[in-house]
Amino acid sequence: SKLHLAIQPILQTLQIRQEQVVRCLLAGLPPGVTIPIHHDTGEWVKHTHRVHVPIIVPDPSKVLFRCGPTEQSMERIDCTPGHVFEMNNQAKHAVTNGHEKEFRVHLILDYVNEEFFEKRKKPVTTRVNLSPGEVLTQTRRSIDRAIEAGTRPQPSFLILGAQKSGTTSLYEYLNQHPWVIRPKRRETHCLDWRWDETLKSTEERRKHCLSFYYAASMKPYPSLQTGDSTPSYLLDYYRVIPRLKEVFEHEPRMIILTRDPIRRAVSHYAMVTSSDGTKEQMAARGVEWREKSFETVIDDDIKNMKEDGLLPYWDLETKTMDREIFDKFVDSPEEDVAWERYIRTRVPLNTGSYSPLARGMYALQCRQWFRSFSKDKFLVMKLEDMSDEDKGEQWVLDRALEHLDLPKFEIPNLEKKNARIYDDPLEQNVCAWLENFFAPHNKRFGKLLTSELGYEEDDWSNPWSYD
Repeated sequence: SKLHLAIQPILQTLQIRQEQVVRCLLAGLPPGVTIPIHHDTGEWVKHTHRVHVPIIVPDPSKVLFRCGPTEQSMERIDCTPGHVFEMNNQAKHAVTNGHEKEFRVHLILDYVNEEFFEKRKKPVTTRVNLSPGEVLTQTRRSIDRAIEAGTRPQPSFLILGAQKSGTTSLYEYLNQHPWVIRPKRRETHCLDWRWDETLKSTEERRKHCLSFYYAASMKPYPSLQTGDSTPSYLLDYYRVIPRLKEVFEHEPRMIILTRDPIRRAVSHYAMVTSSDGTKEQMAARGVEWREKSFETVIDDDIKNMKEDGLLPYWDLETKTMDREIFDKFVDSPEEDVAWERYIRTRVPLNTGSYSPLARGMYALQCRQWFRSFSKDKFLVMKLEDMSDEDKGEQWVLDRALEHLDLPKFEIPNLEKKNARIYDDPLEQNVCAWLENFFAPHNKRFGKLLTSELGYEEDDWSNPWSYD
């Protein structure tokens, strides 16, 4: 095209290939307009060079373009047409077109070094040929085609759980990505205890759920994503799944974080019995466990599951498992019935003090979701991956970004979120029988992931070993 031919001498002068160009546009500044002192931000800024080429400048003396490390050190740049200059747009800069009638027009070109591509596992995006006159919509984070407005339904993703398994940390890591927009609250609960039963139509219920996100404002920008982290969803499948299918027909991508179920239960107990927290947090945690020991709380959960027919293989007095009965009972229709009975009767909406052990029976929880949605909608990881010396937080985020089809991004802030220091209430004898209880459930969960999602057996055959 004529534009390609026109900018080729500039690319040759800069000694760059066309593939290195991130953005190339003509920017018109109206007469009498000032762009105040500012500096550009965003992930793209630290990777790109900014080049200006004045094209139409009727009177260069009336254009005041300044740039410098600080406001006090800014210097004027010559804007004579044809003068090619590079500026550091992370530094302070400002421009005024003092002409009374004429626009100032610059060609603005952003490009990356060759090394940029070596650090990327895949291209940031694909190149698109635009039609003449086509309109683009741009934010400080993204650029989209106006004809594609509204093509990405929101939310794009949900972190389903499990509670006390690193969901808050992953949520915060994801929201540092420049193409991810925070919802109005982290845990929307719009599909469980904030579900509005008074609304009569699907459209009303959808509108209510979308009110927790900036969905309407995001419609012109389909490259942007939003999602929430509500870790109660994983366990509360019988309420959440049909509601999700009703109001979010596009079926967002889902992420499940898991954790050694014993340590998860201890952390759960420490959270809901803690006296630290806001008034809203304290109310959500409930008071049922405040005067109970950890051992009493888990004993109560075992008794509830036993009463609901979910643990025919477990002896309450000896705290031992009959493996023959276990192997026959798991994945049976009787187990399905008992599990649903337990969920429907033991999972309330007005407290967080429930199911310390059932929340760690991941196979029972996940299989309900795997039965209801396409398997490629799910990503399952372990909290322990974040502290693994061969993996770590960035590895976890990379897998999540790949699942969401977002470009790779280095986390600026790796601080763990929602972590707390507490006295460990787990006594040795209690730990021993909990290990006996969870060991076969852990292996069962690993088998589910390798068979249903095709995960590596090396990672999941025995996800939490108590040997």
